[in-house]
Amino acid sequence: IKPDNIFLCNVGDADVFVKLLDFGIAKANDGPGLADTKTGAMVGTPYYMSPEQAVGLKSIDHRTDLWSLGVVVFEALTGKRPFDADNMGALVVAIHSGAIPVPSSVKADLPPPIDAWFLRACARDVTQRFSSARVMSDAFAIAAGMAQSTPSTEPPASPYASTLPVSPAPSAPTVPRGLSTTGAAVSTQDPAGKRRSSGLL
Repeated sequence: IKPDNIFLCNVGDADVFVKLLDFGIAKANDGPGLADTKTGAMVGTPYYMSPEQAVGLKSIDHRTDLWSLGVVVFEALTGKRPFDADNMGALVVAIHSGAIPVPSSVKADLPPPIDAWFLRACARDVTQRFSSARVMSDAFAIAAGMAQSTPSTEPPASPYASTLPVSPAPSAPTVPRGLSTTGAAVSTQDPAGKRRSSGLL
């Protein structure tokens, strides 16, 4: 995800329709592309790469796109990219291990919640990033003052923390007398005291 791939479309009403175009890497992932790329290879636009993508890790997931979107938002808010360098090597180092700037360091009038949002969007530890684009979008609306925080919309402390109530563990099913839950043959006695076999269950 990068600015060149994000198009704002006028669809004839008051809302602007956002369209993403040119999924070159996504197409490659269906064939001999990113999924088979050797470790150390670089595919994509460097300025918007996540740390795991910049160093060519094989196993990356949707959270690499969330990082890229965070970088795009930083640039949209400040007019500058958060990570920049004169050459590719220096850029990779900046993305992978350099200091992570916050938007207010470039545009001082941005509110602190925007800084906190960006630091989570571009957390180097993927488990600390937002869990989905929806959670990321809702959190940005709250940080920007466009929505109020409520228990149902606040992002969880951990990206994978469950917000659902935990149901008690179901009790073990009651097995009628003489029945087996293992599939083994069992035998019971009838009221007259005679043994009879019920066969396999």
